[in-house]
Amino acid sequence: MIIDFRVTPPICEWMDVEEAKRIFPTSYMRGYFGTYDEVAGMVNVKTQDLVNIMNDAGVDKAVLQAEWAIGDYRKQNDAVYRIARKYPDKFPVYYLCVNPLEDDDMAEVVEKEVKERGFSGVNIQGWAQRMRPNDKRFYPVYAKCQELKIPVTIHSSINFTVDRSIEYSRPIYIDEVACDFPDLTIVGNHGGWPWVTEMVAVAWKHPNVYIEIGAVSPKYISTPGTGWEPLMVYGNSLLQDRVLFATDDMLPPKRCIDELKALPLKDAVKEKWLGTNAARLLKLEK
Repeated sequence: MIIDFRVTPPICEWMDVEEAKRIFPTSYMRGYFGTYDEVAGMVNVKTQDLVNIMNDAGVDKAVLQAEWAIGDYRKQNDAVYRIARKYPDKFPVYYLCVNPLEDDDMAEVVEKEVKERGFSGVNIQGWAQRMRPNDKRFYPVYAKCQELKIPVTIHSSINFTVDRSIEYSRPIYIDEVACDFPDLTIVGNHGGWPWVTEMVAVAWKHPNVYIEIGAVSPKYISTPGTGWEPLMVYGNSLLQDRVLFATDDMLPPKRCIDELKALPLKDAVKEKWLGTNAARLLKLEK
C-alpha cells in the first residue's frame, strides 16, 4: 500500500479562483511560485484532478491536511471535511489546521472538529504566524491532541516566503515540545532540511517523533552534498520505521514514487517509507 502522508485541499475548494490568482502571486507566499513549477497550476486544480493524479501514480490513500498559511483557517477545515466525505476511500484520514492568532480557543476548535466531524490530527504551520513550534500559544493545542491521542504535524524545514525567516521551523524546537508532551505523536514535515541532522537527532531521541519527506524530490535525498546524508543513513537503519512518504501536492506523485524506489535503501525499508509506516501510524493496516 502506498500512502501519501500529506496532500492539501485544492485552492478552489476554499477560495475564489480569481481572488487566488490575484492574491497569491503578490502575497508573502509568492516565493513558492518561483520555487515549485507546480504551484502556479495549483490554482486551477480541482479535487477530482487530484484524485486522478493519485490514482495514475498508484497512490492508494492519502492524509488530507488543511494548511493555514493564507486565507481563512475555517474555510480550509470545511474544505477538507467536504472532500474527505466525498472521497472516503482516498482520504480516510484528515487533519485540521489552526491559527492561534485568532480569538477562537484553538483547543476547543480541535476538540469540536475531532468529536463532531471526525478529524484525527492537527497541522501546524508556525512560520505563517511567525511562531516557532515551541511557542507557548501552541501548547493548549498540543495538550488537547495528547489528550485525544491524535498526531500533530509540524512544518520542519525551509519556507519560501519573502518576508519571514526560515528559522521559525528549525526541528530543534520540536525537541522541547516532545519533552513537554511525551505522549504526543509528532510528525516533522518536509524532513527538516536544511537541518536534517537536527531532525534525525530529535526523532532518534523521541520515539513518538516521525520524519515526513513531502515536497522533497527523493532523488536529492541520495545525492551527495545535498545535506540529506543523515536521513539516508539512519532512515535505512535506526529510524526506518519512522520515515513517511509524502508529496504535499508540490511534486508529481508518480515521479516521487519512482525516485524513492530508486534510492539505495533496503527493499523492506522502501516499503516502509512508501506506506507501511504510515499505515501503522494511521491504523490503516489490513
